[in-house]
Amino acid sequence: MSEGGIGRGLVTFLTDFGLAWGPVGTCHAVMLDVAPGVRIVDVSHGIPPFQIRAGAWVLASALPYMPAAVHVAVVDPGVGTSRLPLALLCDRGDVLVGPDNGLLLPACERLGGVVEARQITNRDLMRRPVSATFHGRDIFAPVGARLAGGLPFEEVGPEVEIGHLFGPPWRRPEYEEKRVVGEAALLDSFGNVRTNIETARWPVEAGARVRVRAAGVDREVPTARTFGEVGRGELFAFDDSSGYACLGVNQGSAGEMLGVRPGERVELERM
Repeated sequence: MSEGGIGRGLVTFLTDFGLAWGPVGTCHAVMLDVAPGVRIVDVSHGIPPFQIRAGAWVLASALPYMPAAVHVAVVDPGVGTSRLPLALLCDRGDVLVGPDNGLLLPACERLGGVVEARQITNRDLMRRPVSATFHGRDIFAPVGARLAGGLPFEEVGPEVEIGHLFGPPWRRPEYEEKRVVGEAALLDSFGNVRTNIETARWPVEAGARVRVRAAGVDREVPTARTFGEVGRGELFAFDDSSGYACLGVNQGSAGEMLGVRPGERVELERM
């Protein structure tokens, strides 16, 4: 990292904290206290509690559409344990700040990959005292804000070997010409089954048909560009707006129809 740090003045923020009891606002205040000029964009605070897989999918879906910035993400069921607090510099110029539990890796891969990883150890950058259960407030928020405000990346702490980082929170898809095996990353509020199958590698071509195998269900379904191209209540596969394969039902829930839960295997095969 060149002298002068990130200096972009923008922090994006994602958590599983929810909005009911105050932690999001507290973290905002901490960031603005240490770096008054930063701007904060809330990506989501509705990640299901403890669901690292869902948080990783939302991060990977959202960050490519945002300017290069500092991205603070906290879905951290291992808070206070031996898992490392990290800052990861990506090839595009972004820095992701959060726990070493796989949450950050899929987004980093979509931002060109990690080019440098550092463990956050510099206590002068943290809020004191550091709570054992609220690293979002005391470590990740202030460090992310300081980086966005111009702190040199090297000052957060020592380098960590990239190969030693905790892997993505899902099985990597197995891509073949006519078949792909991935998994359900999350069920959204509409009941769509959002998979980790990247359509840049396995396009879902509208107007065709695919066989879906998931949760003991084996059935042939159409593909389409959008919901209105299939009948009401009909299951179909599509290339969603975030570049992942998705299973949906026009005005219904694909998750309920298939009985699929996050983390379960999803196989698609071209007919």
